[in-house]
Amino acid sequence: MAKSMLILWTISSLILQVVKGGRCSYVPAMFIFGDSLADAGTNNYIPNCTARADLSPYGVSSFLSPTGRFTNGLTVFDFVESDAFVIAATQLELPLIPPYRELPFNQSIYSYGANFASGGSGLLDSTGLRKRVVKLSDQISKFEEFSRCESQKSYLSNSLYCISSGGNDIRPYLESLFNQSSTTQTPSYNETDLNLSSLKSTPFVNSLVSTHRRYIQRLHRAGARNFLILDISAVGSWEYNAGLKEVVDDLNEKLHGVNIILLNSYDYLKNMIRNGEGFGFSETLSACCGSGLLGANVSCGKTTPTDQYCDDPDTHLFWDAMHPTQKVYSIFSNEIWGGNSSVMYPFNLSTLIFGLNKQ
Repeated sequence: MAKSMLILWTISSLILQVVKGGRCSYVPAMFIFGDSLADAGTNNYIPNCTARADLSPYGVSSFLSPTGRFTNGLTVFDFVESDAFVIAATQLELPLIPPYRELPFNQSIYSYGANFASGGSGLLDSTGLRKRVVKLSDQISKFEEFSRCESQKSYLSNSLYCISSGGNDIRPYLESLFNQSSTTQTPSYNETDLNLSSLKSTPFVNSLVSTHRRYIQRLHRAGARNFLILDISAVGSWEYNAGLKEVVDDLNEKLHGVNIILLNSYDYLKNMIRNGEGFGFSETLSACCGSGLLGANVSCGKTTPTDQYCDDPDTHLFWDAMHPTQKVYSIFSNEIWGGNSSVMYPFNLSTLIFGLNKQ
């Protein structure tokens, strides 16, 4: 399968070069970094990695077999890149950006991007260490290695850089505050029932925000200019998200030629949970895949039978105990492209990309 994907990738890269030559491309490439919300199968290639989604029924709604994506189909960045390349390639259907470990280190193969994200990773190097995942710092190092070989600076500066990270860092910290060991793996948004006052402006939260800032700056030094950042949707993360928003404002002002936009998934997901029917969801707490309380006691893919899941994933907000369904990601993608400033700050991706095209 890896060989056939490589052949398809090579052919598609050649096609894209023709499209680029015709100046149809608004986004020449996308580079994706982060955790399981973005992972397209990186962890499949890591020996002894324990954070995996390459088992049935993951991917069941969009793929013939599991790809390593931690949902029932496509991730939010899959939807974003699909829309981007429909625009870029005049509705030419191009394959999804695969994990970087699936591709040889080659400029022509990387010609329209790579996905470095690794499920279980975080902003901190210590996060996910026992799971043997690819640290975010190493993900960025791999891109920096590629960028030193890339002679077309305009290619790097016009590409889109996507980051989803921080949830795996802050979740254990929040769980220690919740002190509810029997339910810490279930989605919950009853913030009024939680004593989270000690979270505000703690050194730990500030260190996460500072680390995120440094990674954006590293990518900027490597040639990146256009960033799509996802905040943390986990309950109790508002202080971190507020700090991240300040980083966006500060770096947009101080870094040369930079455009950073931020998805407010925190408030948007809360709204979806509370008003699920308005988004087409009949179940907003229980996971589609998994068993026990809210589908969280036995992990997805490890039930009996192993491929057990709900009748219609599109009616569920959550695919497993931690990850949304692809329908949620599709809705997020629509907001990323066209949402107002309450969802996409300070503006949406359409504004960013068409602004670049006018330059």
